[in-house]
Amino acid sequence: MRTEANKSNTPRAVPGAMPLRLEWRTPGELDENPHNWREHPEAQLAALTDVMGQVGWAGACLYNERTGRLIDGHARRKLALNRPNEKIPVLVGNWDEATEKKILATLDPLTAMAESNAVQLDALLREIDTGSEETQQMLADLAADCGLYQDSANEATGEEHWASVALPDRYAIVIPCADESGQRVLLERLTKEGIECRALIV
Repeated sequence: MRTEANKSNTPRAVPGAMPLRLEWRTPGELDENPHNWREHPEAQLAALTDVMGQVGWAGACLYNERTGRLIDGHARRKLALNRPNEKIPVLVGNWDEATEKKILATLDPLTAMAESNAVQLDALLREIDTGSEETQQMLADLAADCGLYQDSANEATGEEHWASVALPDRYAIVIPCADESGQRVLLERLTKEGIECRALIV
């Protein structure tokens, strides 16, 4: 049975909305949006160039055929202009200008509202070999933003360190781990055994 919470999280069909369709177009056919508020620094363009060089097009630009303007994918269009005759994947929709502005203003912020699972991210990053300095730097920045791989050089060691650890007012046991991977494995095992525990960086 569907609950009210489930109903509220289910997108409603927009009356009269045209379905999206996938087309292949040259980048020159896609006009930039004058209301685009995102800027793309050289570091991002360099990382995007490297990633696309390794995996190809793993996504599509978003284009409004009614206004003839791009909504999403300005950086990818810019890179694609280096090969102006090569067609790229484009999701084509049909919206009035007011709706276009709403999509432009909310698309990236909605994505940014997603929260990070540090354990999952750590496992994923350990399996990636980029072979690219720019992409590696991008992933390193991502890891730092999520609190991963903090520099241990400034951390105290030995008995003095553990004596200085501030614990909440409850009985607890702190188990040192060699690294993030070991911490993750131990946390998963103890959780499966029904032991209440959580990961700490101390």
